[in-house]
Amino acid sequence: MIFSRTATAVVTTLAAAAMLAACGGGNSNSSSSSTGASPAASAGNGGNTKSSGTQVKQLNPLHKLHNAMSNKVLNINMGAMNGSKQDGTASIGAKGDGVQVTVHLNNEPKGASEPSHIHQGTCTKLNPAPWKLLKNVVGGTATTFVPGVTIAELKKAHYAINVHKSANDLKTYVSCGDITP
Repeated sequence: MIFSRTATAVVTTLAAAAMLAACGGGNSNSSSSSTGASPAASAGNGGNTKSSGTQVKQLNPLHKLHNAMSNKVLNINMGAMNGSKQDGTASIGAKGDGVQVTVHLNNEPKGASEPSHIHQGTCTKLNPAPWKLLKNVVGGTATTFVPGVTIAELKKAHYAINVHKSANDLKTYVSCGDITP
């Protein structure tokens, strides 16, 4: 009977600790510190420090799982540009020794073939030279495997997925989405 109560108390305590740790920090961003600390510990939360003032390294399995998942897929909102009405989404998923980029656009003109690229910078301050070429968006969709690129690399700097009106009109952007670090 005593063993049963002790086991129940331990399980209850561990479950409560996991729930509290999962809620800590209130940050829904997928970024994480390199130490594996929870967002609350990374923010220097006074309740998460030793008496010496040193931060406690919290190893929350739910936080680690969230970060592992966020390192496998990035979801991007694509915004219409230059009156094109071509908004949509893009996703970047880890695949083998690279990433697979899928772009979905709404309202693409019938019969269009629109070049798409990953550019350095952001949609508001884009390096005009493509960093990585993607397949043309045709029928509203393009899927491209990009070897030698990781999600971690994309999250370290500013990049954007940009879609151009046509091969003959690369200066007119019809849709763009920031890949935020």
